[in-house]
Amino acid sequence: MAELRKLRTRAGEPSFRKMAAKSGAVSHATLHLTVTGRRLQPWETVREFVRACDGDEEEWHARWQGVQHVLSADREPDPAPAPARWRSRWRSKRVLVPLTLVLVAAIAAVVVLLVAPGGEDVAEPPHPGDSSRFVSDVTIPDDTVVKPGSQFVKVWEIKNTGTVEWRKRYLRRTDLPVAPGACRTPERIPVNDTAPQGHVQVTVTVSTPPTAPVDCKVFWKMVDEQDRELFPASKPIYFSVLVRP
Repeated sequence: MAELRKLRTRAGEPSFRKMAAKSGAVSHATLHLTVTGRRLQPWETVREFVRACDGDEEEWHARWQGVQHVLSADREPDPAPAPARWRSRWRSKRVLVPLTLVLVAAIAAVVVLLVAPGGEDVAEPPHPGDSSRFVSDVTIPDDTVVKPGSQFVKVWEIKNTGTVEWRKRYLRRTDLPVAPGACRTPERIPVNDTAPQGHVQVTVTVSTPPTAPVDCKVFWKMVDEQDRELFPASKPIYFSVLVRP
């Protein structure tokens, strides 16, 4: 479930209602249960979650099968009834055996979910010691009302909280290709070179659609020159405006 949450984050954290609409096969409540419930959901449900986040269906099916195999491992049949003088002691042992199996299965499931194919933790940034933190919206607070067919300039401030100098980096829009009727922006915007513990302001010019009402919420992730995502486990930054006449 932890890795499914990260998959949704990398997809720009779409709402469960939007994911359900994209799937067309399951409800938003069922998709929400996939990452919040206590039980492993059927593959048909997990598959729709992965599809809604544009994940690799074959890869996730293999991971789901691994967890399912551990959880459904056959248990040994109960032995014949013990003599009366051993019965009370056997009852206590019989309680411990299922608990042990459940604990082993839970640990194995966590290992399968937390480790990506090839044994690499997908949460790790490519550069050890690299990290960032959102500081503030310098302009255009969330849910600012803007006019259709207009332009505005959004500015964020972020901090290099790691030990790696940022050079030739960008913020890349996560919802490419952009849907008709959405706010228009460049696909990537540059991030000025930033020393460790330094602050940087990032600017993007946004054009609103000509029609209203429209709610524009656009997510961005930091990438390098090769378009490689640098903080796969971090939440994206975004702007959110309400286009109204």
